[in-house]
Amino acid sequence: MNGSLLRATPLLDFHHPAIRTLVQAYGWRDQPTEQRIQAVHHFVQDRVPFGYNRQDDLPASRVLSDGYGQCNTKAILLMALLRAAGLPCQLHGFTIHKELQRGILTGLAYRLAPPQILHSWVEVPCPAKP
Repeated sequence: MNGSLLRATPLLDFHHPAIRTLVQAYGWRDQPTEQRIQAVHHFVQDRVPFGYNRQDDLPASRVLSDGYGQCNTKAILLMALLRAAGLPCQLHGFTIHKELQRGILTGLAYRLAPPQILHSWVEVPCPAKP
């Protein structure tokens, strides 16, 4: 397994006390792999509401303290929590046409949005089966 998929980075600041405390409080490091992945994913999906942070390149600890995020910032938080729970992961992204966000972006925000918007998601590589 590529060790870089477990490293902390300026954005994936999973050594931050708030992230370490959260991972410990939920006991994610002690759960079986599949359950750990699901639990962390559900936390970010269900407990971190959709909302636009002031920028996309915020460290995970800031996204957590903001208490909301969109696909890019929630992906940063998800990755940091997964890595803090001992799970390797990596980011993928592509551009989508802003039309896919009609209804989420409205009025002036929609008109000012660029035609193409970055969308991201997180991959957790499956461990090899014996």
